[in-house]
Amino acid sequence: MQVSVEVKEGLERELTVEFPKSDIDGVVKTRLQSLTKTAKINGFRPGKIPLTVIRKRYSAQVEVEALNEKLQQSYFEAISQEKLNPAGQPTIDLVDTDDKDKITYKAILEVYPEVTLASLSDQAFEKANVTIGEADIDSTVDNIRKQNQTFKDTDRGAEQSDQVIVDFVGTIAGETFKGNDGQQVPVTIGQGQMIDGFEEGIKGTKAGDEVSLDLKFPEEYHYKEVAGKAVNFAIKVSAVKEAVLPELNDEFFSKFGITEGGADAFRAEVKNNMQLELDKSIAAKLKNQVMDAVLEVNELLVPKALVEEEAKNMAQQMQQQYQVQQQGEAELQTSLFEEQAKRRVALGILLADIAKTHEIKASEDLVKEKINELAGTYENPQEVMDYYMSHKDKLAEIESFILEEQIVDWACEQGTTAEKEFSFTEFMNPKQEETAA
Repeated sequence: MQVSVEVKEGLERELTVEFPKSDIDGVVKTRLQSLTKTAKINGFRPGKIPLTVIRKRYSAQVEVEALNEKLQQSYFEAISQEKLNPAGQPTIDLVDTDDKDKITYKAILEVYPEVTLASLSDQAFEKANVTIGEADIDSTVDNIRKQNQTFKDTDRGAEQSDQVIVDFVGTIAGETFKGNDGQQVPVTIGQGQMIDGFEEGIKGTKAGDEVSLDLKFPEEYHYKEVAGKAVNFAIKVSAVKEAVLPELNDEFFSKFGITEGGADAFRAEVKNNMQLELDKSIAAKLKNQVMDAVLEVNELLVPKALVEEEAKNMAQQMQQQYQVQQQGEAELQTSLFEEQAKRRVALGILLADIAKTHEIKASEDLVKEKINELAGTYENPQEVMDYYMSHKDKLAEIESFILEEQIVDWACEQGTTAEKEFSFTEFMNPKQEETAA
């Protein structure tokens, strides 16, 4: 077998492979001979079919199978011989030549880039230092009560946070459109579940009132057929309901698994959950800083094939979720995810090289520790642990997560890390803090 490699633009390589046609002929002959014993053809007894009949019936099929197998085998031998590290699948095309005793093909492929890691010694990272205060717990408890609120009928006009039950019909230039109407739809004023102006327009209404609202769909509305268009909604109010917050009593606490200790135990559980979310958020923001720094100091060509594959996977995942939420009204294009996919692929290559170069590994003990931590948040921890340990893909996710955590720790040691004080609200809800200011 003869192999030559031509360097193309970027990471693309053109592999030319040539091997004797006799490599195929020998395989074809052996398989056809074997078929004389196993094939079933009407008019012939099993094992007594003449080779000429077998050749006429099966030679084309066997030749194609043998050729495809040889192409695959020779391709892997060629990239091993030339020490190429392919990224994605190759494009293989046979080449017509005058030499009928040889088979020649070209394989177009991309290779992984060679990585020379840059130092992170000049990078500065910021780690948040956040204390959860009693006022933060009070605010969270209030939010939990709101999430569990009920509604009761009221005779007054609808106000902020009230739930208004409406029937509506929307028309654009007098014409109906997909999803233009709704019956007995609960709309909570202030939640922003409807387009701008709808909730504000039903403020002050009472049961039995009818309202006509002239509004406009957002330019970026998910249903492109109506995006940016003026719309009229004819609305009939059937009920106005005011929010009723649950009392902080033993009945309420029991819904969250608190059967002893009353309000103090409930607040302790709330604080514990807040701390878990806080720790995750602190770690995530530090990780983002590290990943940004790794990308910034390391210039890297990324294989287009891997970016396209990642973008396609991201689009499919989002589409599945979007179809559930929006009845499949929108189709997501892979181009929307190209930049994010490029970032993921680049980080994947760089992090793998960092782990290899600095011998960073996700040890079995750390994996088990993380699984125990995750399982502890479920009602049946052992069942969760067994699930992770029996599913290789889920186990790989845990290993990848731990590896990234260790790389973050390593990166912080390479650069400088300073702590910065934040209030709980300032760190967890920065937009809310800005609005309040």
